[in-house]
Amino acid sequence: MKRSRLFFLVHSCTGVAAGLVLFVICWSGTFAVFAHELDWLVTPQARVSPAENRTGWKEWEEAVRASRPGAEISGLEAPRYARSAAVAHIFDARGQARFVYVDPYRAAVLGDTSTYTLHRFLRNLHMSFFMGSIGIYVVSVFALFLLLSMVSALFFYRRWWRRFFFMPRGRGHGYWSGLHRTTGLWSLPFVLLIGLTSVWYGFELLRVDAIDGKFSHAGVGDAAVRQIPAPAAEAGDPLPLATLLEQARAARPDLEIRQLGYAFYHEGALYLEGQAGHLLVRDRANQLHLDLRAGAVLYDQSAGRLPLYWRWSETADPLHFGDFGGLWTKSLWFLFGLMLSGLILTGAWLHAGRLLRDSDQRYRWRIMTPALAASAGLLALATWAGLDQAAVYGYTVDGVAHRPDLAPGVRWFMLAWLLATFAIIGGWFWLLGRIR
Repeated sequence: MKRSRLFFLVHSCTGVAAGLVLFVICWSGTFAVFAHELDWLVTPQARVSPAENRTGWKEWEEAVRASRPGAEISGLEAPRYARSAAVAHIFDARGQARFVYVDPYRAAVLGDTSTYTLHRFLRNLHMSFFMGSIGIYVVSVFALFLLLSMVSALFFYRRWWRRFFFMPRGRGHGYWSGLHRTTGLWSLPFVLLIGLTSVWYGFELLRVDAIDGKFSHAGVGDAAVRQIPAPAAEAGDPLPLATLLEQARAARPDLEIRQLGYAFYHEGALYLEGQAGHLLVRDRANQLHLDLRAGAVLYDQSAGRLPLYWRWSETADPLHFGDFGGLWTKSLWFLFGLMLSGLILTGAWLHAGRLLRDSDQRYRWRIMTPALAASAGLLALATWAGLDQAAVYGYTVDGVAHRPDLAPGVRWFMLAWLLATFAIIGGWFWLLGRIR
């Protein structure tokens, strides 16, 4: 068998056998890019009308305390956009975690919702099929299949470097085959980036489970390289938030605070994170921890001072989801995500058509049947795990467990997205079933 023929078979069989799961991963990841924006779109409490001046963290916290007197505030998030609300993380009187939305211009509480949002749903599905650590490993393995499919295509597609601007004409199989190849070439850098960062997430977890157990540069316990000191055990009330923020600005004038939290690592400590002018890092790369009572700096982390390994660890997320440049880069990542999802679908269709036309290749379907059955089983398991995980975000009243009370817009968008996804999966099985 010629080498080009062998690589073609590897590309085709990999795309069909692993394609069903790869499609769900890429399809969910595509929408996860805009997960926060989708939540803003379907959650009226998250939307505000801009005014000339914006209030600050102190006013937002005071508004939440006045509106929810029995609640415990665990953290606050700054607005993402000019028309976005600030968000407080609270535990209400039932002990349920909730998001409380605050108008940042008028310091008025707009309402609250469950913490099980579209962002949480899409990220958990994309990251792990709702199955925790095992799911992360599964997604990383399928990322290897994606990279294998990409590399094998370059070995059988002759002079591919000259065909980036080839535009197919006509109709039927020839047109879709040409479009599949051209779209694949345009997507090469994106596929490489997404595949490598997905494999990296698996390696991060493997380091925790099998190498040295380290998952973060700073933290508490054995999973952290550097231990964050605990505040001194002092009597007295915590300092006002305004005073603590002044201390933070004095210690880190470069830090644009995007989130703060209480007792993230230690009781009696204030946690701050954000951006400080470094390229391609998530907010938690820059951290500041303060003693709530003394105002002293407990730990100060700057992305610019991180070791290379941990600097890259903080860069993987912005590269994977494309959120480093705001809506412009997110739109580009969303477009490429749709292209990649379309590549998987058209690849399966083209391969099915090829098998139907060439009876000599029918025996190859027997090899792929177990793989497709395993993929269907994995997605069925993910459906069960998703229902089970959603219950974690619910609450209990008089000993009776309740599922999370989703915001109506979140519920209907989630339902519509799932129906569309199951329809595509059903069409996938119908298409491939024709060649049996």
